[in-house]
Amino acid sequence: MNSSFTYPLLVGLIFICITFPHFSQLSLAQNRTSLSSSQESITFPKSFGNLVSEAHNLTHSYQNEVTKWRTHHYDNKTMISITNSYLPKYQNLVSQFKLLQPPKQFQNGTDLYTKSLESELQSYIHFKSYLSTNNSTENELSSKFLSDSFKDEIDSFKALKSSGSFTFIP
Repeated sequence: MNSSFTYPLLVGLIFICITFPHFSQLSLAQNRTSLSSSQESITFPKSFGNLVSEAHNLTHSYQNEVTKWRTHHYDNKTMISITNSYLPKYQNLVSQFKLLQPPKQFQNGTDLYTKSLESELQSYIHFKSYLSTNNSTENELSSKFLSDSFKDEIDSFKALKSSGSFTFIP
């Protein structure tokens, strides 16, 4: 195991632990000041929130596996196998987010969240490649995609919050 991946991964894990708990308590409240909200504006936040929760749980589960690899409970071959089992789950979530049809005021936030998941998926693809090749470029790409994922997720929630129909409960 090359320790050059360990530090960025550790930073990512810490960020996930700090960031995701706030978003897992996402309160998707209907904006009560708008009397002209369509039914879509009322039901979309719940659908979106359910998928966000599913994504959070998947990331948490995968990161638990990565921790086992980091602490030498798994070798690279085992971690590659585990990663292979998670990649279709991430692809499925990306597909589910792409199927959402958000009201106009939620489109940007939804697109950013989908982009975040796509970047997370790419990070794990490059992580798997790093595990099999020990290629430092794959390590760097994995870290970059994970960082992009965090940025897009934060931007997504900012966009949704600014719509006035989503609130966050820390």
